[in-house]
Amino acid sequence: MHTVVSNERKLGGAVEADVIKLRSGEEYHQAVITRLEMSDAQFCSIGFVTKEGKRLIVHIQDISMIVDARHVNVGDLSNEIMREQKVAERLKHLKLLCDLNKGSCTIPFQEEAERLVFDIGLELAMEHVSLPFLLPEEQKKLVRIA
Repeated sequence: MHTVVSNERKLGGAVEADVIKLRSGEEYHQAVITRLEMSDAQFCSIGFVTKEGKRLIVHIQDISMIVDARHVNVGDLSNEIMREQKVAERLKHLKLLCDLNKGSCTIPFQEEAERLVFDIGLELAMEHVSLPFLLPEEQKKLVRIA
């Protein structure tokens, strides 16, 4: 979990848990983990957003159980509020990336754009940004000189 949360931009996606249950008995379904704070080599607190959009930071000792925490693509998040927020962030980044690299299709640009598109979904990305280098091979027009 820590690797995914701390390297969100490089890896894409988010960590979503089916249920986070606190020692007090409160349960939060479809919680998206947004931060993991460490002190030395131990976790001390966890930050997450509930499906209602409530943001919580909880001391690690107050957590009773985290059920089925998994890494999922942003477009596949069950938590609708976080999916909308994360998709908007990724689209903004993708648009900026495409604007900055207009007319140039370098390998690092293409890799980062593909990672962002994979994270949010091709259909949604194509609605907002023109990405001709991501089209299937049969749809690409090849032009050869000599």
